[in-house]
Amino acid sequence: MNLKEKLILLTIVLVWGANFMVIRWGLEDMHPFTFIFLRFLFTAIPLVFFLKKPDVSIGYVVIYGFALGIGVWGLVFLAVYQGMPSGMSSLILQTSPFLTILIALAVFKEVLATQQAVGVFVAFIGLLIICLFKSDGFSITSLLLVLLASVFMTLSQAIIKLAKPKDVVSFTVWSSLFIPLPVLALALLYANITATDLSVLMQWPSLKGWIVVLFEAFIITIVGYSIFNRLITKHGLAVVTPYTLLIPISGLFFGWLAYDETLSEIEVMGSLLILAGLTLLTLKFSRRTKAVTIQL
Repeated sequence: MNLKEKLILLTIVLVWGANFMVIRWGLEDMHPFTFIFLRFLFTAIPLVFFLKKPDVSIGYVVIYGFALGIGVWGLVFLAVYQGMPSGMSSLILQTSPFLTILIALAVFKEVLATQQAVGVFVAFIGLLIICLFKSDGFSITSLLLVLLASVFMTLSQAIIKLAKPKDVVSFTVWSSLFIPLPVLALALLYANITATDLSVLMQWPSLKGWIVVLFEAFIITIVGYSIFNRLITKHGLAVVTPYTLLIPISGLFFGWLAYDETLSEIEVMGSLLILAGLTLLTLKFSRRTKAVTIQL
């Protein structure tokens, strides 16, 4: 990447880190079902009427929409709504490379370089520390929701690499079109199962809520993901994704700045171990690495 692309990518990941603070701000006014529904509704409409269909299989478009809209942000919104700190959410969501490698080891019996094996071990210890010694500020359920969201994050990035859409703006907008109706169906199902009034789940936002929705739709999704996906198709996952390690740093900072979110000493230790492990997983420090096989 040239310097201009690096600066643009750096700006995007820093804004994405701050986005977790904005999500918490929006969830003070809206239920997660409302938030997700409106975010992707306005990501798709009205731009979908002015953009050509993506030049890729419709299957990629639909799966990407479900993975990103419901799998990633639907789960993250629910976790934050349940009390998961915004800064911690930004950190745990970035464990997607770690979880992807664990899945590859378990399912495909892949071989890791020594550096990567150490990274997996260090990140796992950090995650284990947070799970075992977490504060009362969030539940294990909310932590598991964000961990699952990180798996869908990896899936969404892999789809972009496989599909290689020429018009990433069109791809982002059209994929968002397939999110609102399933979210509405899930809200109806949840309302019936829990005997909750649908108006509680799908309410009309206040002015603050609308500002957050439009920010999420246009700045975070259309602008942010379009540029990020374009860079992935141009330079590849290995070059682009290491920059996302800055997201939790930005997220933790803005969480502290806006909501005075603080971590206990043990959570700081776990977070630092996760960041160190992810750095070992995604950054290449040496060209000479010895391969090792890990049995799961």
